[in-house]
Amino acid sequence: MNNRFHRCEYWIMIVLTSSILFGCTKYLPDNTDAFANDSRFTQTVYQPILGRNNLFANNFNAGSSTQPLDFEIVNLRRTADGSPAPELTNNYPVKIWTQAYTGTEKTIAEIDSKRTIQNQPLFSVRKHNGEFLMWAGAQSGIVRAQPDSGYVFDVKVSNTGGSKYFRNLRLIPQRERAYEPSNYDPVNGIAANSYVNPLSINNVIGQNTKLDIPLKDVRIFFYKNPNATTTGGKTLTFRFYDAGFNVIDPNKFNQTVWATLVHGFNMEKTSAYVKYDVAYPIPLVTFQTPYTNVAGTQAHTVFSYDRLNSGGFRESSSIVFDFAIYEEGNWEIIMVFSGDTPLFN
Repeated sequence: MNNRFHRCEYWIMIVLTSSILFGCTKYLPDNTDAFANDSRFTQTVYQPILGRNNLFANNFNAGSSTQPLDFEIVNLRRTADGSPAPELTNNYPVKIWTQAYTGTEKTIAEIDSKRTIQNQPLFSVRKHNGEFLMWAGAQSGIVRAQPDSGYVFDVKVSNTGGSKYFRNLRLIPQRERAYEPSNYDPVNGIAANSYVNPLSINNVIGQNTKLDIPLKDVRIFFYKNPNATTTGGKTLTFRFYDAGFNVIDPNKFNQTVWATLVHGFNMEKTSAYVKYDVAYPIPLVTFQTPYTNVAGTQAHTVFSYDRLNSGGFRESSSIVFDFAIYEEGNWEIIMVFSGDTPLFN
C-alpha cells in the first residue's frame, strides 16, 4: 500500500512540475533591443554652406543602445515663427553618385555616367546612422541663410526596444561660397577683398629685387567668365600676370606637370593660358586622388620651374595652391605677382 502511495505521489509531482514549467514559458520575456538613455547627439547646431553637399558625420553617440537605430526628422520648422519649412522637406532634383568616383576616369562622359539626377528633400538624415545631409541644390534664393535664424527640428530615434525624441536641434545655413579659399564673409556674403593667396611659395626670386617674393605679393583671383564659349560651360583656365598686368607665359613654369595638374581633359596650352574641360565640383567628392590634398577636400596644384643661378647652379622654385570650386561654369584662376615679377632666366 505504501509503495503504491509513494509511486502515485512521485507521478503527481512530475505532472505538477511539468505543468508549472510549461505554464511559465509564455511569461518568459521576448528578446528585445535595448534603447539606452545615454544615447545622444554630439552636435546640436548645424551650419551647412549652401551650394555644396554638406555631410555631418559621426554626430550621434548610440551609447549602450542596440543597433541598428532608425532616425527620422520630424517637425522641421522655421525658427522665427515656428511655421513649416517646405523649402527643405519638398523634393528637388539633386545630383547623386550611382557608382564610385576613383579619380582614374578618362573623360567627362565617364564621370557623368556615374552620376544621376534624383528628387530628394534638400535636408535629410541617413536612416541608420543619424548623419545629416544638405544637398548642393540648396540655395539662398529658397533656403533661409545667415544672418537669418534658420530652422529648428526634432529627431525621432528608435529601435524595437523603444524610442526617444531629441528636440530643438538647430539648422543655420551659411550663404554660398562658390570657391575656397574664400574671401567672402559667411554671414553677410560680402567679400573682404578681391583675392586670396597661395598655400606656400618657395624660392621664387624677384626679377628686380633679387630677393624672395613674399607670399602676400602673390594674389590669386577667381573669375567666372560669362562670355566664354564651350559645350556645357564647364572649363577651368589658369592665367599668370606680372605687376604691370603683362601676361606671363605659362611655359615659363617649365617643371609644372600640366597634363596632370587637375583632373581635366582636352588641355589647351598657349603662351597666354592653360585651359581644361572639367567636371564640377572640384574636387568631385571628398576623396584623396593624385589631384587632391591629403584630406581629399581640395585640388592640389603646384606651379614650379627651375633656372640656373649666377653661380651656374640649378635652383628649383614653386608655388603651391590648394582650392575647391563648387559652382559649375567657365572659371579662371588668375595669379598676379603684385610686387615683383619672378626671375625665370
